[in-house]
Amino acid sequence: MATSRPSALARLFGLGSVFGKTLRDSTPAALGAAGLLLVLVVGGGLTMSVTYGSPATRLELGMLSRDIPPVLRGFYGNPVRVDTLGGFLGWHYGPYFALIGGLWSLLALSSTLAGEAARGSLDMVLAGPSTRRRVALAKVFAHVTALAAVVTLTGLATWVTGVVYGVLPGDPIAPAAAAGFAIGLLVRSLVTGSMAFAIAAVFGKGAGAGIAGTVMAGSYVMYGYRTVFEPFDAISAWTPWAWTANHLPLVEQTDWPGVAAAAALTLVLLAVGVEGFARRDVGVTVSLPGPRFPRRLAGTRGPLARSLGELLPTAWWWAFGLAAYGLVMAASVRGMMDMLASAPDLAIAFRTMIPDVDMTTPEGYLQLAFVDMGFVLVGLSVASLVGARLGDEGAGRLEMFLASGVGRVRWILATWLAVAAGVGAVTLALAVAVGTGVWAAGYSPWQPMAGTLVLGAYGLALAGVGVALGGVGGLGGLTRLSALGGPGSAGVVVMLATVLTFVLDLFAPVLRLPDWVADLALTTHLGLPMVGSWEPAGLAACAALWVGGLAVGVAGFARRDIGR
Repeated sequence: MATSRPSALARLFGLGSVFGKTLRDSTPAALGAAGLLLVLVVGGGLTMSVTYGSPATRLELGMLSRDIPPVLRGFYGNPVRVDTLGGFLGWHYGPYFALIGGLWSLLALSSTLAGEAARGSLDMVLAGPSTRRRVALAKVFAHVTALAAVVTLTGLATWVTGVVYGVLPGDPIAPAAAAGFAIGLLVRSLVTGSMAFAIAAVFGKGAGAGIAGTVMAGSYVMYGYRTVFEPFDAISAWTPWAWTANHLPLVEQTDWPGVAAAAALTLVLLAVGVEGFARRDVGVTVSLPGPRFPRRLAGTRGPLARSLGELLPTAWWWAFGLAAYGLVMAASVRGMMDMLASAPDLAIAFRTMIPDVDMTTPEGYLQLAFVDMGFVLVGLSVASLVGARLGDEGAGRLEMFLASGVGRVRWILATWLAVAAGVGAVTLALAVAVGTGVWAAGYSPWQPMAGTLVLGAYGLALAGVGVALGGVGGLGGLTRLSALGGPGSAGVVVMLATVLTFVLDLFAPVLRLPDWVADLALTTHLGLPMVGSWEPAGLAACAALWVGGLAVGVAGFARRDIGR
C-alpha cells in the first residue's frame, strides 16, 4: 500500500518530525516566557513614563544613580544612562530578562533528551531511521528556534515600547539597539541551557538542572555582590554573566567580543551534549556522589514508594543548587555588615529608604537580598517536581498502574505526599545552608533558618495547586485552553504562577496598582520572614492551598477520563 510523507506544514506541527513535535511541545512554555518578558518590557516602559515622565524627575533619577554606593549595585545593577528609557530598562530589569530566559532554557534542555530517555519515550523514535545525533540536533534546534522566536518578539516589544513611552529626548530605542538587546538575551539564555544539556547527557536531568541552576544563580549573585564580598570579584570574572555584563545596546554600548565568547561556550556545550547522547546507551547515566535512597523506594512497594523513588533524586539536585545559592548569600553577610559599620551615613540612608527592614542586621540584609529570588527558585523546584510526577499520565504509563489495581485516590495521594516530601527536602537543605553561612559569618543562625521555612510553606502551596491541576486535567480541564490543556501542563502552570507572582511583587508598588491586584501575589501575605515578621493569614492560605489542592485533585481525577 502506498504511503505519503507528511507535508512541510504537518511536520512543523509535529507529524513525522522530531523537530516539529519538540517545537509543538515547547509552545506552552514559550508562550509563558514570552508573556513574562513582554510584561517586563511594557511594565518597565510604563513605570518610566509614569514615575519619571518629566525632565525634573529624570534629573533626580540620574543624580540618584550616580550617587548610589558600590555596595548597592548588587541590588540594582550597574547604572548606565538610566535617565533614558533604554538605560532604565537595562538597569532595573536587565538581570530579570536573563534569569527568566535562562531558567526556561535550563529546564527545557535538561529534560528534552535525558528526561525522555529515562521515561523510555525515545525508544520508538530511535528504532526508526533517525540516528541519535540527528534526533539530538533536532531537539536542540527546536528549542533554539522557540527561544529565538521569544527573544525576537521581546526585541520588537522593546522597540515599540520606546516609540509609545518615549516621552523625552533620548528615550526612543533604535531597531538596531533592540536587535542587539535580543541577540544578547538569546546568548545569555542559551549558555545556561547548554550547560544543563551537556551535564544531563551524562549525569541525568536532575543533575543538569540543579548544577546549571546553581551556576546561573551563583554567577548572578557573585557578579552583583563582588564589591561586597572580595572573593566574588575574582570568581565572577570567569562566568558568562561577567562576559556579557557590558553589552548594553539599549544605551548604545555593545560588547560583541563578550557575547561571542558566551556564544562559543554555548556551541561547545551543546556539541558535548549531542555527542554525549550519541555515544552513550539511552537512559544510562553516571551517578554523581549523593545520598543513597532506601531500596524500598525502587518502586516495587506501592505508588508512594515509586513516587518517592522518582522524585527524591530530582529534589536532591534542587536542594543542592538552592543550598549552594543560600550559602553564598549568607556568607556575604559579614562583608555587608562591615561595609555598613564603616559607612554610618549609608546605614542612615537605608533606614530612610526602607523603614520596614533594618539593613544593618543580617536578617534585614537577607530579607532584601535573598527572599525574593528564594521564592522564585523554590517555586521553580516545585514546578519541576510536579511536572516530573504528573508525566506518567502524559506518557501513557498511568493506565498500566491503574490496571494493576492501584486506585485513583491512592495514586494522587501518593503524588501529593511525594511532591511534599521533595519540597521538604529542598527547604531543609536551604535552611541548613543559610544557617551555616550566617553562623560562619559570626551571627546567630536561628532566625534566618526559621524564616527559610516560610519559603517551604510557599512551595507547599504551589504543590497543592499543581496536584489540583493534575487531578482536573490542567487548565484545559477548567477553561478549555488547548495550549495549556492536559495534566502535563500542571508543571508549566506552576512555573508561570511563580514568575507572575514575582512580576506582581516587582511592579505593583512602582505602578501604584490597586491593592487587590497586589494582593493576588501570595508572597505579599507572608510578611518579612527573615526578620521574624510572619503573617498567620498568609501561612493559613498556604496550608489551605496545599490541603485543598489534594481535595480538588481527588475530585477531578475521579470524574474524568485518563489523558483528558
